Amino acid sequence: METYLLIKYLKCSVTQEEEKKVKEWLADDPDGSHAKQYSDAHFLYEGMLLHDEGGFGSAREESAPAVVSGAVSKGGRLKKIVNWAASAAAVLLLMACTGLWVKHDTEEQLASRMETVYVPAGKSMELTLEDGTRVWLNSGTRIEYPAVFSSKSRNVKIYSGEVLFDVAHDEKRPFNVDTYASSISVLGTKFNMAVDEQTGDFSVALLRGSIRVSSKFQPTEDYVLRPNQMVRMKNEHLIVERIADPDAVGCWTNGLIDVSGVPFDQLMRKFELAYDVRVVIDRAELPQLRYTRGKLRISDGVDHALSMLSIASDFEYEYDRRTGTVLIK
Repeated sequence: METYLLIKYLKCSVTQEEEKKVKEWLADDPDGSHAKQYSDAHFLYEGMLLHDEGGFGSAREESAPAVVSGAVSKGGRLKKIVNWAASAAAVLLLMACTGLWVKHDTEEQLASRMETVYVPAGKSMELTLEDGTRVWLNSGTRIEYPAVFSSKSRNVKIYSGEVLFDVAHDEKRPFNVDTYASSISVLGTKFNMAVDEQTGDFSVALLRGSIRVSSKFQPTEDYVLRPNQMVRMKNEHLIVERIADPDAVGCWTNGLIDVSGVPFDQLMRKFELAYDVRVVIDRAELPQLRYTRGKLRISDGVDHALSMLSIASDFEYEYDRRTGTVLIK
């Protein structure tokens, strides 16, 4: 962004198109460089205002040698230099203080502007937040986060889906994840979580570090997890369990679906999101899978996954590619 345009923006002399351009530029600041350039431009602008009001300009005029009867007055010149130096120091101090305030104010404004990301069915993505935290988003995930975190905390909200966090350590700013079921607070850790308010599903599995999980349904349920522990929600109660297969946690980031111990209806929900299909279960009882441990590669396709499952279960299926519908019989 041109510094001249930023100064015009600060002077409120930009066109509507230029104002829109600057605001979009400030909002799109993944590494904080835009906020820094804006702060530097504000330094210059404050200096220009002070110059116009008799700051640097008058100091430079007074610093010219005083002539008395054809001779240079050394005492007068020294006094003018001291006055100019004091004036310059005051200007620099004011600019520095103003710049720090502007930077803080700009960061807080950006922290209040939330970005929403939705990952459609059949897709996944990875992103890095402003603080360096890495986030992997599975199909059907909707997450909200600020373009720039505030100076006091780092707050993220998950509405639905499955997310793997590798949180950058920052003792001064705890990392908080808000969901319909719980609030999670960490400093620096790696954990996987799945959220589905429609079905009442919620789980958090900790791989590294520690996290605090606080229930929104039962105020007394507040747990600090250790590595290889997880929390599931059942009937609006949090249940702490040991992770049976740590390698299965977050395996979806490598294009795999873990099928071990997953109820059939929940597994079909995963299939819907991973393969972008609609699954209809047309039978009185859910099929029982005989897998004790296993993973399916998403890239092999839904036909391959269903055929492998049907071998270890008691169901048949029909897949209509035209409508993208799977019928379980």
